[in-house]
Amino acid sequence: MTAPFAHPPQVPPAPQPAAWPGTVLTCRCCGSIPAIKATLHGHQGFLIFMRLLTQHGPYCRSCGIAVCREMSARTLWQGWWGFLSMIITPAVLIGNLVTRVRLSRLAEPVPGAPGTPATPGKPVFRRAAAFGLLIPVAIASVIGWSISSDPSYADVGACVSATGTDSDPDVNVVDCGDPAATYVIVGKVEDTTDDAQCGRFSGAVAAYTEQRDSQKLLLCLGANR
Repeated sequence: MTAPFAHPPQVPPAPQPAAWPGTVLTCRCCGSIPAIKATLHGHQGFLIFMRLLTQHGPYCRSCGIAVCREMSARTLWQGWWGFLSMIITPAVLIGNLVTRVRLSRLAEPVPGAPGTPATPGKPVFRRAAAFGLLIPVAIASVIGWSISSDPSYADVGACVSATGTDSDPDVNVVDCGDPAATYVIVGKVEDTTDDAQCGRFSGAVAAYTEQRDSQKLLLCLGANR
């Protein structure tokens, strides 16, 4: 009899390496990993004109923080010079801060990259550019002072100083205890410059009229006793 044919033992196939789920992101500046997609912005205001600066990642922790600090620092002193820039600059700085938090969650760059990770440098608030935060504060202070002394924003009972001439008066709101406070507002009428209407306000001895484009204002003034 012929011996039955012996089948060779079944050998399971060697396991194949699992496929990487996606492309590994490397820092665009130094090639390090880990890195994340991130976009950082800067803003420059030029009164009428403005310019928005953009730097796209991916970035590693060190390079991303370095770029974030540099662009935010420049924005702090270049970004406030214009009406729209006063609105855009805070949005840019907040956006960079959000990206900065994401970058800080990354591990330190792995050594051996083609390039050397950047040194982040000093934090923004330890740089001279941080004094740029005083710019909007100063502008707001000037605007606030201007409004507080403008008679068109004053209410009845406020005191004013009056200098200049009848044809070109200089009237400013001042504290009633100020020696320059010669008058107190006893009446305020909008949409008119007819000073004859001050006759209906008790104690009125003078009138101040103002017209800005189509807006008219009449202030009836009494003596500040």
